Amino acid sequence: MCTAAPSLVPALDHLILLVNDPRTSSTQRSSALERAVLVFSELGFQVVRGGTHADGLTSNVLIVFPDGVYIEIIQFEPSPSPGSGESQHDFETRRKQHWWYHCRPGWIDWCLLDGISDGAIESINENASRLRQSALQELLNKKQDDQQERARVVAPRLLYQQPQQGGRITTRGDQIKWKVSFPSPRGPGDRLPVGNVRSHVPFWCADLTPRDLRVPLTYAHHNNHSPGIAEITLLYGNDTVTKYLDVSLALHQPIQPNTLPITNDFQLVPNEIPYRLLSTPVSAIHKPDANAATNITTSSHHEALQTNRFVRVIVKVAEDPEDRRWIEEHGEGLYEVAIYVAADKLPPSGPPDGIERTTFEAGFGRIRLSPVLH
Repeated sequence: MCTAAPSLVPALDHLILLVNDPRTSSTQRSSALERAVLVFSELGFQVVRGGTHADGLTSNVLIVFPDGVYIEIIQFEPSPSPGSGESQHDFETRRKQHWWYHCRPGWIDWCLLDGISDGAIESINENASRLRQSALQELLNKKQDDQQERARVVAPRLLYQQPQQGGRITTRGDQIKWKVSFPSPRGPGDRLPVGNVRSHVPFWCADLTPRDLRVPLTYAHHNNHSPGIAEITLLYGNDTVTKYLDVSLALHQPIQPNTLPITNDFQLVPNEIPYRLLSTPVSAIHKPDANAATNITTSSHHEALQTNRFVRVIVKVAEDPEDRRWIEEHGEGLYEVAIYVAADKLPPSGPPDGIERTTFEAGFGRIRLSPVLH
């Protein structure tokens, strides 16, 4: 058994940005992916062609950062590839079975690096199972002591599935292979529910071919001098304590529910939620741990950037009508991404205290450009 040390902070591998609607992709008149290439290039990012995934349903381009993290910009293909012999009907039937078919354009998922060879997934599943058993015992004790049939406890739902193989072919013809581990879908557990909706927690990707084929760092230089991701924000509307526990477990930073700011109806108190941390693939070589991470939990973006080791993970509770409308349309989970750019390269469309307008108006989700000296 290979079990990772629970103190290791996993590395953010990539973020996934969907730029077309799977439901209408068959009738799109122009490539949403090409439009995204143009928009992000005009913002000073170097965009590299990725390729078509092995199932032929999606294709991608990448924005690779010097720290090894990348943004995967994907679109659902309108029709089967020439020469595949597949009918349009069969192609669309397969598309409807894709795990991202029900997503809408914007940020749809996030991925951590490896998890298999380092034993992280096994360790996370064991920790989550142990916490569920503890919560179940607490629930039984409450019912015995208080005779309360509606006694409540907080327990994680997190459970990662066995890895499954995936891949794609690059525009150069290179075949890339990997294994991904997704969170189990929601379902009944042993007295307590188990499973998560995709994007509520990250999935994992372990390379079977050299990672630099999948993530070409030779393209990690940008006209806006971006060094990487500053932070990501997750938005939740209900059952927020459980979702925060699951995210903390996935990031190897477990936390006891009784230490959290919780309301009487078992929800997190907005604006009092501790943020979590991720390392990056380049810094992961040095294996940063959670104890080191706690030393910068009160530091600024710029101090965090100087270490070039951590990406902040912010958990936000939906409070106002705008947040709730967003959840109704896009669902909970990955909500907003802040990207560092050089202060003197900040475009007029990206005020330092607001959302970058060009990408937002194009339907590419919520992006903030965080100025930093270079």
